[in-house]
Amino acid sequence: MVYYPVNLDITGRSCLVVGGGPVAARKILSLLECGASVKVVSPEVNRLIADAAAEGRVEWLPRKYSGSDLDGMFLVFAATSDRDIQDRIAADSKRVGVLLNCVDDPEKCDFQVPAKIRRGKLLIAISTGGGSPALAARIKGRLQQEFGPEYELLVDLMAAVREHLVGVGSPEQNRQLFHQILSLPLLDLMEENKWQDIRSQLLEILPESIDFQELF
Repeated sequence: MVYYPVNLDITGRSCLVVGGGPVAARKILSLLECGASVKVVSPEVNRLIADAAAEGRVEWLPRKYSGSDLDGMFLVFAATSDRDIQDRIAADSKRVGVLLNCVDDPEKCDFQVPAKIRRGKLLIAISTGGGSPALAARIKGRLQQEFGPEYELLVDLMAAVREHLVGVGSPEQNRQLFHQILSLPLLDLMEENKWQDIRSQLLEILPESIDFQELF
């Protein structure tokens, strides 16, 4: 099976998590981080999920799964320890056309949730197609060391520059300019909080039309 990589905007989308243990909790936190509207179905849940429900961040239905729980859902996560329920959710999801992540059975999944590293708007995803989550976790650990918090600042800076360059110069000119900016030692300067040096180096190559007060 070959998965098609895509970043989904699930802000406000209805997502169902069936299960109340630590795996379900991790799925819920990831969904909430991306702004989803989360419903949880499970007779019992752990403290983290119970607290989220008490705070109104998720809707918890303290009962067993029902096929009608899929109504209106965009994504569903089957995260129970009951094989029969997992199989039932998979069959129901396929029947109604809801995208499914079955946490213990990659073959039944419509999508996989990769190991990920977030640095602000920068998202690095690592997937083995469900073949080896342990390997994905090891690769994630290495990448976390290489891509530190300074990358969040770099992405924000590049996004601000890009916004100001829209409509200024040709696409090819702007492409060359972006590569020229990235050839500067920006990451090292950011790690040392040398923003005046960054400003000075950018002043030498950026168009005069850019307002540096809006960049910094």
